[in-house]
Amino acid sequence: MSKGEGRRPVDVLCIGMAVTDIMAMPVGKNEDWLEKQRISDIQIRIGGDAVNQAVRLADLGLHAAVVGGIGEDQNGDFLRSALIRRGVDTDFLALKKDVRTGTSLVLVDAKGERHTFSVRGAHSCLTREDLECTRTENIRAVSLASLFSMPFLEKDGLFEYLTEMKKKGAVVLGDLAYDKEKLGLNGIRKVLPLIDYFLPSLYDVLGMTGTKTAEEAAKVYHENGVANVIIKCGEKGCYYSVKESGRSGYVPAVKVQPADTTGAGDCMNALFISRILAGDDIEEACRYACAGASCSTLFPGANGGELTPAYLEEWIRAAGSGRSGAF
Repeated sequence: MSKGEGRRPVDVLCIGMAVTDIMAMPVGKNEDWLEKQRISDIQIRIGGDAVNQAVRLADLGLHAAVVGGIGEDQNGDFLRSALIRRGVDTDFLALKKDVRTGTSLVLVDAKGERHTFSVRGAHSCLTREDLECTRTENIRAVSLASLFSMPFLEKDGLFEYLTEMKKKGAVVLGDLAYDKEKLGLNGIRKVLPLIDYFLPSLYDVLGMTGTKTAEEAAKVYHENGVANVIIKCGEKGCYYSVKESGRSGYVPAVKVQPADTTGAGDCMNALFISRILAGDDIEEACRYACAGASCSTLFPGANGGELTPAYLEEWIRAAGSGRSGAF
């Protein structure tokens, strides 16, 4: 797809991590490991917060594009090809010379919980120059899928870019990756007022804010300029809070027996974004996103299965009637 005039508008530009995941399942505790043992499955998949969001958005029929770094290597070629097959726009992937594509080893236990071992790669080398090619695009929403994973861009260029995108009318959303440098709230404080919807996970925000509850954490982010805070609480669903109106509340997830929880948070973000762009209010968007995230855990991998609108609608209907186990 060529860049420039005549392109279809980009519904969501997902900026952040793009990696290759090598998944093994089910894997027991390391004290039980043998020199060689047989497990049920090993898969090579694409992953990373930006990739996972973009794939789920494409499943829903939106034009999703990824800004992420890949290396000139086999894993980078695999990642690009897999994204194209899933309908994601790869025009803005940044090819990083002399840096390998980020790769993770994901061990999934019998309960679907994951243990991830990763190597630092091209996904952490995004710079302001990598966003230049997107400035001429018609972009409806920008999703910062992986704050704390883009140190060069976050220190130089991200604030100016988001300021420009908001002036053009784009909705800005944000989520957190692991805070490797222990920057805490100060590491993202500058960009928080530019984020319309902030969707971090509970385990990230409590440590960052020094609070004990989602309600307290949301208040901290409001005080730092975020208009709408949605805190993901895993199998319990999410907590949302609107600064202007004071409206807030918890939205439950659909209870399932997960096969793999990898990427559920990214799926929730993508589904939330899709409903906000469709005009839903924040609570409606959260309900759809929480249900869809539960559904995503029934498939192996961070973006397994194709969660089309028709499929999700039927699954959510079945879940409401207690029949979701049939899917």
